[in-house]
Amino acid sequence: MFDGTLALAARGAQTRGARAVSAMLALTAKLVRAYRRAGTEHLRGEALGKEWQRLMPNPKVMPITHVEGDTAYGEIHVRCPLRGTGDVHACHRLMAYDRALMRPAGARFVVLESQAEPGVEHCRIAIRPADLPADDLVPAITRADQLTRHPR
Repeated sequence: MFDGTLALAARGAQTRGARAVSAMLALTAKLVRAYRRAGTEHLRGEALGKEWQRLMPNPKVMPITHVEGDTAYGEIHVRCPLRGTGDVHACHRLMAYDRALMRPAGARFVVLESQAEPGVEHCRIAIRPADLPADDLVPAITRADQLTRHPR
């Protein structure tokens, strides 16, 4: 069911109805948080990573790779329908789900590397308290926009 929903949402994120898809995913995140009885306590570091995994359908395919200070880093091993498309903007819209999932925990969710980028097999993500600076976390969408404006 998760894979089918993901494929449908990914298709929607690539169309004119993309804003509606992001809104639907944010609402779905609220419902998941309620169902999983997620609190609103602001978390840090390892606790952020564990909470993200707890809220996912299968934590085994969403490993936390390491924690540095208050930031949890992880990967998404689910095969994304956007893999290799180059449509990092659609990925950003699709990841509205994860951002909405973690926002009530006081966190910023950043996709550092997207499966939508050519040659990328696993998304790399970072979760950091929103009250901390994040200049060192360069989102995949920012890199994609920079490459579009200034191709090599």
